[in-house]
Amino acid sequence: MQEQHNKKDFKKDFNKKPFRKKHNRADFYIPGNPDGVRVPDDEFFTLEKALKYLKRQLKDSDKLLLAKERSRYIKPTEKRKKKMEKARAMQQRHDMMEKRNTKNYPSWLIMTTKGAQ
Repeated sequence: MQEQHNKKDFKKDFNKKPFRKKHNRADFYIPGNPDGVRVPDDEFFTLEKALKYLKRQLKDSDKLLLAKERSRYIKPTEKRKKKMEKARAMQQRHDMMEKRNTKNYPSWLIMTTKGAQ
C-alpha cells in the first residue's frame, strides 16, 4: 500500500508543458501569392517553420535555381561547349546501350520486292 501511494505522489511532481498551438501548412500560405509566406504568431518556432515553408516553395518553383544560374555571366562559347559535351555523353550512352542490345540478339534485315522482312 505504501508503494502505490509513493507512485501517485511521484506523478504529481511533473509540471506539464505549456500548450502550443499547432499550425498546419495552410496557416503559412498567403492566398493569391505563391511566392510568400505568412507568420501566424510572433513565437520563434513559427518563424522557423515559415522560413522552412518559404525555402520549400522557392525550391519547388525553381526560382532559387534560376537565381544561382544568373549569378555569373556565362560566355556563349562556354554554353556551346557544355551543350556539345552533354550531347556527346548522351550519344555515347545511347551507342553503348545499342551495342549491348544488338550483341546478344543480332538481327538481319532482308529487302524484298514486298518490303523489309
